[in-house]
Amino acid sequence: MCIVIDTNKLAEFFEVPARQDAAEIHKRLRRGSLMLVFGVGGGFGEIGGRLRRRLRDLQQAGRAMPVPAKELDQDARVLQGAGLLRSNDPHILALARASGARLLYTADQALIGDFKDPHIVSDPRGKVYSGAGNAGLLDRAACRRSNQAA
Repeated sequence: MCIVIDTNKLAEFFEVPARQDAAEIHKRLRRGSLMLVFGVGGGFGEIGGRLRRRLRDLQQAGRAMPVPAKELDQDARVLQGAGLLRSNDPHILALARASGARLLYTADQALIGDFKDPHIVSDPRGKVYSGAGNAGLLDRAACRRSNQAA
């Protein structure tokens, strides 16, 4: 089971102590029932030093898997050129499509609309984790990619 965390939630996700919303994700990551997928390079260049190190730590612990930008760039360009997007996050959508992750943690309303659009993310449709109140979604977060494939 996989989750994508948008950049606008990443700093909050790594706060110590974790807020309740992020703590639910961390709990499942520790249990091994959830995997964080993240992009490396390309449109993900906005993820800076400390956050990048924390992602690397999760990866080394087997709780996160990177997807190289080269696997995402073409799909991000296709999405951007299709005229379907409300958000400016084709790289996040391409990451979900490539990894099979169908759960997103974000506060970006335009991205939420894109992620839930079955023309963009489907089979199954994308869902949005908005906080501890819908933590049950964390137990059903689809993912097609295996950790070894990264």
